Amino acid sequence: MGKVKVRKMAALFAMTSVVIFSAGCSVVEDTASRATDQLTDAASKELVRQACAPVQDGSIDAGELKVLSSIVGSVEGGGLPNEMVNVLNELADSGDKAPAALQERLKTSCDNATAQSEQ
Repeated sequence: MGKVKVRKMAALFAMTSVVIFSAGCSVVEDTASRATDQLTDAASKELVRQACAPVQDGSIDAGELKVLSSIVGSVEGGGLPNEMVNVLNELADSGDKAPAALQERLKTSCDNATAQSEQ
């Protein structure tokens, strides 16, 4: 084999290696992206579950209101629907007693969030 042929084969091997390596990186990136999406989705569902649990019996008592108020900071930007975050913020600002209208809005937002997560 001549030097030119060896160089051509080395260049072809290098180009093939780059193509295979970049395709492998793409597969790893796609897998990591899917795993991140699944983790984010699971975390959002758990936050919805925690935020909606107190209102399932139809009312929010003082203890439940304190718990909801304490999680408001963690739910902002945490993948929850804005509708739910707004209601949770209003509940946190409502003091020691959650107004019935806010409780109903939270129940509606929980129903909407649950319906969206099942799609």
